[in-house]
Amino acid sequence: WADNGSNTQARSLSSAGGGARGADPFEQRKTVSSIKEEQLGYNEKPDWLSFKATITFLKKDKAGDEGAWYTACFNSGDPCKNMFKATQTSDGFFHCDKCQQTNEKCVRRFIFSGTVADDTSTSWVSVFNEQAENMFNGVKADELYEKLAEGDRDSYDSTFAKASCTEWIIKCKVKQEHVGDESRVKTSIVSLTPIDYAAESRNLLAALGV
Repeated sequence: WADNGSNTQARSLSSAGGGARGADPFEQRKTVSSIKEEQLGYNEKPDWLSFKATITFLKKDKAGDEGAWYTACFNSGDPCKNMFKATQTSDGFFHCDKCQQTNEKCVRRFIFSGTVADDTSTSWVSVFNEQAENMFNGVKADELYEKLAEGDRDSYDSTFAKASCTEWIIKCKVKQEHVGDESRVKTSIVSLTPIDYAAESRNLLAALGV
């Protein structure tokens, strides 16, 4: 789903942008079940919510590809900024429809799906490059690509395995998307904040009036 075909207008596959990047304050947090219970994503504009949840599954394999990423334009300046998809040509170069440049190299950027859960529900989420690097303690997609190219599948698998079952304060954007004649509500992670358990305890006690 990172590439909808050669006739699709070039677009950024990064989740950068939007009006809500950081996690909400403790008292404004919701639960995973709120996505369905409050029918989030059906408004004209995206809905945003934060919750504390555990990453329960990460889809690390993609059909016909060697890893959970897409090949982005090597141009780090405007208008691409390493975000728009670059398609590999028959001669092994990478062409970007956005800037109309062809380069010998590309920049690989994470894009995959997964599930998150709390004690109320489980939800599928989309994970993009910045959040994946945070989840993987700074490991970049190009680094994992090199590991796979060297035949080191274990490093690739272990990077995803270490991120599974970790708990975060997660901020998501929820928006309905239309693909052909079908529509679906897509939940995308826009920020991951490590949990400060001491602060969590203080906030919980304050909420209970203790």
